[in-house]
Amino acid sequence: MAAKRKKSKEKKKVLEPWEVEERPQMFPGAAPRMLSGASDATLRLWDLSTGNCDRVFAGHKMQVTCLAVDWKHHRAVSGSADHTMMYWDVENCVWLATFEGHTGVIGALDAHFETQHVLTVSYDKSMRLWDLTRGCCERVFPDIHERPICAISVDWRHGRVLTGSTDEKIKYWELGTGQCLQVLEGHTGPVWAVSMEPDKGHHAISGSVDRHVMLWDLRSGVCTRAMLQHQRPVTVLTADWDTFQALTGSVDRTILLWDLEFGEPIAKFEGHSGTINCLTVDWLGRRFCSGAGHGDNALRLWDMSDCYCEREHEGHTGPVWTACVDWESAHDAVIASRDLGLEGEEDDG
Repeated sequence: MAAKRKKSKEKKKVLEPWEVEERPQMFPGAAPRMLSGASDATLRLWDLSTGNCDRVFAGHKMQVTCLAVDWKHHRAVSGSADHTMMYWDVENCVWLATFEGHTGVIGALDAHFETQHVLTVSYDKSMRLWDLTRGCCERVFPDIHERPICAISVDWRHGRVLTGSTDEKIKYWELGTGQCLQVLEGHTGPVWAVSMEPDKGHHAISGSVDRHVMLWDLRSGVCTRAMLQHQRPVTVLTADWDTFQALTGSVDRTILLWDLEFGEPIAKFEGHSGTINCLTVDWLGRRFCSGAGHGDNALRLWDMSDCYCEREHEGHTGPVWTACVDWESAHDAVIASRDLGLEGEEDDG
């Protein structure tokens, strides 16, 4: 009888403390906050430096689909599948007002807190302009698409709006007159995400169920580049027009960083076990947060320089649909440390 071969046991080397490469702090001297919304109908306020959830906001009756935050004045607005938009005091965890009027899920919103205005788009195929000071709907734009509206991007300074819908179309609007300036056609599936270059720039980008990321010229309405790398529908995107880069998330559970000039992905972020539903990006600091859906229900903080996941935030009991981060506070901390001469000091000893 042949002798049984003994299984060799690999002895893992135990690293000494000085052998472990320590990553630099992502937020030295700062404690940025993040507000997130999810299918559990709550908003959660997080401390990004520790990963702790500090507060929970309850009020919506169904999933929170979108939000915007004025971190300077501690105010936030959130849209929901319960057809309402709510106004919050973030600092004191207090509900301030509820705005009603939509007859369908609020798919997306964009806020201009300087003028106290918010634009919402809905599955009821309409867009509404709200006045937070007066607490009312200032204007209704009915039936601006043939099917539910999922996405919005606004250039408040010049009164331009971009909307994306499940009717596979993207529309470019003049807010003051309500006139449609361009209809962008090319996608062969619902458009779930759009972003427009501000200050009357002529670029826009979109993501669709057809898996394509498309770059558009708003002057001509022509698609100048169609990019196909995601394996499943594109759910969310955000663009930095200064560097001409974009981040996209997908049902394939990956996040891609794109060079829009060449139409190629230059980095891939993996780790979520659910659909990527939201992205909030600090392009200046080269970091971002992502939120995911079923099978995950968590938020992740990423370093864009090396695709490293710095931290995972768990607490929501349903898919995370939206998030906003106070990136400005982290920038202010860096500036303050420079002013005090604390950053980059060398040891004289």
